[in-house]
Amino acid sequence: MVFVVGAVAIDLIAVRERFLDGTSNPSDIRMGLGGVGFRIFSGVEAPRRLVTALASDPISRWAREALEADGDVAIQEVKGREAGPPLYLALMESGSLKVAASDFRIVEQSLTEDFVVRAVGDAGEKDFLVLDANLAPRLLARLVARYAGKTRVVFEPVSVEKARRHLAALRHLFLTTPTTEELESLCPGDLFAFMGERSIDAVLLTRGAAGTRLFHRGTETDFAPRFVVRARDTTGAGDQLLALVVSYLHEGRDLANAVRAAMDGVEQRLRKESSP
Repeated sequence: MVFVVGAVAIDLIAVRERFLDGTSNPSDIRMGLGGVGFRIFSGVEAPRRLVTALASDPISRWAREALEADGDVAIQEVKGREAGPPLYLALMESGSLKVAASDFRIVEQSLTEDFVVRAVGDAGEKDFLVLDANLAPRLLARLVARYAGKTRVVFEPVSVEKARRHLAALRHLFLTTPTTEELESLCPGDLFAFMGERSIDAVLLTRGAAGTRLFHRGTETDFAPRFVVRARDTTGAGDQLLALVVSYLHEGRDLANAVRAAMDGVEQRLRKESSP
């Protein structure tokens, strides 16, 4: 089983070749269900369960219905006038993220350890526990302390700021998947020394069009893309990559094989979405 604990959001994605500062920009804008936790959960091709929190407002109720139709979910419902829907706003410029903003207070402030533990149960050594950095630092730290060593714990850093706030808890991980900027914020020095000190088995560095680099058991392996896709919107590509890596590991492939196959899968998806 792959357990994903993290954020669900209402995505608002604006796409344009170039945004002009200080004025309104006509754009292609889409709205839909998103969030790092949701996108990883949706991309997993193995038995899976999503654990998250949502409010009880109309937008959150719509999101809950959509999630429950998509598969096995455990949703902690939060009631009250102050609780609103989680939101993610992004500007995509020429296929790359220009800037984004998120409001995941409902997950950060309301998702509890007791609820997550009941949903995850006695995850074993063949299971995966994927934690995204939208969780509250105290919750993530307690989950890592509880499950690391018992199951394969995977950390998705999400952003530079959110990655940094979880630094103290990042120990005994099976895998983490930072971008170059996120990795620099977590480990500005010798990465293998950092991994040894923290008992982190593998780091998969994601570099966009440059491909990925796997750090594992003292070796570095580069995985170049087979073809580069010029996509107008790359939102969620890293989440899809992680979902597929975990899926292929779950079915028994080794780590290098899983990364190569996952990259091919993401490239094919982007190519299909970008075709006229």
